[in-house]
Amino acid sequence: MTEAKERVLAAALRLFAKNGYAATSTSDIARELGVTKGALYKHFASKRDIFESVLARMEERDAEKARENDLPEGALSEMESAYRAVSIDDIVEFAREMFRYWTGDEFASAFRKMLTIEQFRDPELGALYQQYLGAGPLGYTADLLASLGLSRPKERAVAFYAPMFLLFAIWDSGARAEATSALDAHLEEAREALKNDDIVIRNEEERDYRAVETLVREAFWNVYRPGALEHYVLRRFRTDPSFVPELDFVMEKEGRIIGQNMFVRAAIQTDDGKSLHIMAMGPICVAPELQRQGYGKRLLDFSLERAANLGCGALCFEGNIAFYGKSGFTYAREFGIRYRGLPEGADDSFFLCKELIPGYLTGVSGEYEPPKGYFVAEKEPEEFEAFDSLFPPKEKKRAPGQIF
Repeated sequence: MTEAKERVLAAALRLFAKNGYAATSTSDIARELGVTKGALYKHFASKRDIFESVLARMEERDAEKARENDLPEGALSEMESAYRAVSIDDIVEFAREMFRYWTGDEFASAFRKMLTIEQFRDPELGALYQQYLGAGPLGYTADLLASLGLSRPKERAVAFYAPMFLLFAIWDSGARAEATSALDAHLEEAREALKNDDIVIRNEEERDYRAVETLVREAFWNVYRPGALEHYVLRRFRTDPSFVPELDFVMEKEGRIIGQNMFVRAAIQTDDGKSLHIMAMGPICVAPELQRQGYGKRLLDFSLERAANLGCGALCFEGNIAFYGKSGFTYAREFGIRYRGLPEGADDSFFLCKELIPGYLTGVSGEYEPPKGYFVAEKEPEEFEAFDSLFPPKEKKRAPGQIF
């Protein structure tokens, strides 16, 4: 862009920030520049043309800022590995840099003020305000925090980002030293709070395998049957084609693995002869001594959000509605989905379902067949027994509530 065009954009944006976009005319812009309207039209065809160029410039600058701070520019679902490479310190310093940018950079500051003035008058500018200053950066912060495995990323993002609006107002009032001091204090408090969260949810790594298998064995021992086989199911699923490694999670508390969850690809065979892709989940568990303390729901809700971000449309699962209903699961029959092999009229209250994409199951009816990997221990009894013998011996007991 030529130097003359740059001067036009800067002058126009100053007026947009002072008077609003709608109240500024091309005559006002020409007057601000000390040129005729004819001279102005040599560079831009209309006020709208100027505005579009301002937007293009801001998009360029927005991407430049992310690159300068080594942060991902795309969505979490498209760049998950890049998001996972970001640290809490990176997030804090990026927030500091962006505050300086929106307040200290003349072009960006004027753009911010224009959007603030016009957000209630013009739907287009209101949407831009959300994109650049509201829901956009808030969602980006939540995705960055989620990629770190922090619990409640949306709530934490609000606590982290919301004070920026007050600090913008303090800065614009002229109390810049006070705004800067308050920003520094807020970011340091946020840094410590984020680093001191004792719960981290992350992807399972190979070094975790034995600890996770031990956890699963302990959590399921004598629950559904004498002994447990879920640890072997997990072991075998890791090499199964249906396994989704991006959705294989462990939950840590103060560095100790206390929970896990995993997802596999599945399908509904619809009554009109189609195969609808969904996912199944589990085993999912929390260490026995920490159950009924909210850790399971935190792990579940985190997992479901990540599955939705990955494009999973719906999830079928065998579980207790009293617990899973709190996270939005309902009986699969309410979606017209049947459990394959279950006789008509038999109790199907164990068979649950949740849409992760609203409307994904609208108009669908058909049968769900659990992935074959869930039955691997029964099919490979000798291999299972050999695997289980690698763990400390435990007494198998019959107990009320067991179903096998």
